[in-house]
Amino acid sequence: MKTKIKILAHRGGLDRAPENTIASFRQAFEDGADAFECDVRLTKDQEPIIVHTGFNEDSIQEVTGCTSPLSELNWVDVQKLKVLDSSEPVAHLDEVLSFVKESGLPCFIEPKENANNLIPLLVERIRQFDLVDKVGILTFYSRNELLVQVKQIEPEIQTSAIIINPMANLLKKAEAIDVNRIVIGWSKINHFGIYNAITHSLIRKVRRLKAKGIAVEGGFVRTRRDVEWLLQHEIGGLWVDDVPKIRGFAGV
Repeated sequence: MKTKIKILAHRGGLDRAPENTIASFRQAFEDGADAFECDVRLTKDQEPIIVHTGFNEDSIQEVTGCTSPLSELNWVDVQKLKVLDSSEPVAHLDEVLSFVKESGLPCFIEPKENANNLIPLLVERIRQFDLVDKVGILTFYSRNELLVQVKQIEPEIQTSAIIINPMANLLKKAEAIDVNRIVIGWSKINHFGIYNAITHSLIRKVRRLKAKGIAVEGGFVRTRRDVEWLLQHEIGGLWVDDVPKIRGFAGV
C-alpha cells in the first residue's frame, strides 16, 4: 500500500534556522514542509510565547541565555531576548498564528506546561484567528488530559498524541482520548530500532488506525534508514529537523 508522505518540521526545522522562531517557520514553508511544530509557554503576565523548555520547567537559559526564570519575566522582558547564536527574537503566539494565516502552512502547538488557563487561552487565540482547521495541539500521551481538554472546548481542533511505548495498543489509546493523530517515537534513543526489535505488528496497528481515520506519524526522523523503515511500515508523516534532507531521502 503506497502512502503519501508528509514532511513535518520539528520546531520549524531546527537544523535549518533558529528553532521556534518566525524565521524557522518561514524556512520550513520555503523548504516545502507540509506543517510545522512549535512549543508554547506563558510569561509571568500570562502572554503565550514560543520557546522550548522541559515540561513545567522554568529555565529558558538553554534557548536564550537568560538566567532569570520564565515565571519572573513579563512579555516586555522577553521581547528583549534573542534565540542563542542568532538575531532572532522570541516569538509571541499571535505572530505564529498570523504567519499561519498568511502562509496557509498548518501548525501543531505543543503546550510545555499544565497551567490551568493555557489550553483555554490557546483555543481562544486559535478561534480569534479563525484557524481551527489549520492549528492543532500535540503532546505526549502521558499528558493526554491536555488533549482531552482541547476536545472538550473545541472538538474541531486536531489533536496529536506522541506514544513512545512500542508495545502500546495504539488504536485503543487513540480512541480513549479521541485524538486525530498518533505519533510514534519522539525519543532521543534509537526508538525505531527498538520498535523493530520488540514488535512485528506495527503495520497491522497502523492500518487499524488509518481505517478509523486516525493519521500515523513518526519522529524524530534523522537518517535514510529511519525513512526507509517508516515507509515500509506505512507511516504517513515524518517529523524532521531538516526538511530538504529528509524529503530527499523519502523521494518526495
